[in-house]
Amino acid sequence: MKNQHESYAIKGLKALKRAAKKAAEDAMKNNLKIPIWKDGKIEYIIPEIDTEQGAPGDAK
Repeated sequence: MKNQHESYAIKGLKALKRAAKKAAEDAMKNNLKIPIWKDGKIEYIIPEIDTEQGAPGDAK
């Protein structure tokens, strides 16, 4: 039973990460700021462009 709950927790975490990425992309596209929690208060930031490569590079 414990493994099933851990599986649900991992699936939930992955879903939250996908949702956060989508929200940041939408905010960037529409030139909007997103709220973050920093040093005990809410700050609004403009999301940065994600330059991380999604697929592995060519082997050659």
